[in-house]
Amino acid sequence: MAPPAGQIRPGRYLAFFVAIVAILYALVFFTGDRKLTPKLGIDLQGGTRVALTARTESGEPPSRESLDISRQIIETRVNGLGVSGAEVVLDGNNIVITVPGENGERAKELGQTAQLRFRPVLNAVPAAPQPTAPPTTTAPGGTTTAPATTTPEPPAADGATTTPSPQGRPLPLAQQPTTTTAPPTSTSGTPTGVEVCENYAKLLADEDADDAEVITAAKACRQAPNLAPSPDGAAADPVLQQAALATLDCGTGVADPLVGNDDPKLPLAACDQDGVEKFILGPSFLEGTQISDANANLDPQGIGYVVVLSFEPEGSDIWSKYTASHVGERAAFVLDTEVVSAPTIEGAINGDTTITGGDGGFSQSEAGKLANVLKYGSLPLSFESSEAETVSATLGLASLQAGLIAGGIGLALVFVYCLFYYRLLGLLTILSLVLSAVIVYAVLILLGRWIGFTLDLAGIAGFIIAIGITADSFVIFFERLKDEVRDGRTFRSSVPRAWVRARRTILSADAVSFLAAAVLYLLAVGQVRGFAFTLGMSTVLDLIVVFLVTHPLVALASRSKFLSDPRLSGLGGAQRSAALQRSARVGATPAVKEV
Repeated sequence: MAPPAGQIRPGRYLAFFVAIVAILYALVFFTGDRKLTPKLGIDLQGGTRVALTARTESGEPPSRESLDISRQIIETRVNGLGVSGAEVVLDGNNIVITVPGENGERAKELGQTAQLRFRPVLNAVPAAPQPTAPPTTTAPGGTTTAPATTTPEPPAADGATTTPSPQGRPLPLAQQPTTTTAPPTSTSGTPTGVEVCENYAKLLADEDADDAEVITAAKACRQAPNLAPSPDGAAADPVLQQAALATLDCGTGVADPLVGNDDPKLPLAACDQDGVEKFILGPSFLEGTQISDANANLDPQGIGYVVVLSFEPEGSDIWSKYTASHVGERAAFVLDTEVVSAPTIEGAINGDTTITGGDGGFSQSEAGKLANVLKYGSLPLSFESSEAETVSATLGLASLQAGLIAGGIGLALVFVYCLFYYRLLGLLTILSLVLSAVIVYAVLILLGRWIGFTLDLAGIAGFIIAIGITADSFVIFFERLKDEVRDGRTFRSSVPRAWVRARRTILSADAVSFLAAAVLYLLAVGQVRGFAFTLGMSTVLDLIVVFLVTHPLVALASRSKFLSDPRLSGLGGAQRSAALQRSARVGATPAVKEV
């Protein structure tokens, strides 16, 4: 026969809880790496967190599919670097890369769009007083191509002169002297190429300019169709070429708005990676997607490192035919709108192609980085770093200690209050909190293995707040128990009645807390989500502990003569209050009126 409402068999509930704990710790010790430590975030163990924000040419939010593909490619790049313990997760329109330990600096380079294109060099001018000879490319037979002669900067049309800056590079158009001949204007009212480039220069200098507007202006100036000769025989516009080159300020470190947004079918005005040369490049004749492999090797004919490319069959055929028909010309390897190498072609190249880094070649890290991004493909979106945080291991350890101390102080205050106010019931509260910590710890370890959950400072804050939520459930139950005792019932008979009424309030309070945590998790970004996750998880585990531990322990205590002693149970005050109420009711009997 089922027990009355509120009456339970405490042994069964406690045995069920013990079974849950046994299963959790069996999974901890016999699955995964079997380590009894949760996965810590970088703010606790040290490392680097980089948040990459996706941007599109139109300014519209990126599609979920594009973000998923980008995350997968970046994750592949992380694995290619050999960095252990790194994570790549989507956070809204951001991709967050978390790298623990000392290898975090490399994570800041993983968001490169890595769109490699092969473009013909139509014009090249120096961007600095001492132009550097272009790098060379090596054919499989070992023949080293000769460097190309740098083409002098062409004079401006209509007698206009370009004034060099004190560093030797042309000044932006907006800073040209007023003595320069004014650019021609269109009789139809359409802005001329020079005016378009002036508008682009102004937008580029405006920090508040809309990204989509800047990208559109950059294309109009630096990718205008008449930058290069057209297939129908139309000549290039030298004035526009001069204006487009003047807008380029190489070597400043400012992000190029065309990264990930350039049109391969149009010409391009671009700088080289070293800020030494400026180029007018023709439309792309070969895409980096035709690369089958890329490796960083020591340069067999010089110092430093080179990157060796292998092509797919179709790409190899295109590259071989192009090099055969353009002997004596330069071809630019353009990575994310920057010219990595622009060697002169001295003959057809059949097979692997070597990219060199100019004088001295690439360093080992530069070659490895370039080979990695080329090998693992281009991202479908362009990204900019919106957050880059590096935490030293020492600072992480100090943060962990501070979090543990804060949690310990919070627990100690709860313990002191419970012992002072509830006595034996306070001891049951402490025991319930300890058992709650036991189950929470196991869940943290397993979540770190299964879904990659990492405990950070925000998560610790969530657990500290959850201590109050858990203790609040005990207080609700115990205060309801005192109310029943004040009504004249014994400790034992009060427990089931108090539990039935307190249970509703506990469920309602925890439901509100869990709902708040869930909404915060869905709306928040970054570390705030870790706080919401731990708060919601602790709320759910609070219900398990209250139902399977606290209530059964109180029921067992009520059945013991020793433990139900008012001096130990903390219910003495409630019993005295009940006795006073009974005495008052007896003394309130009305007297008989004498006749």
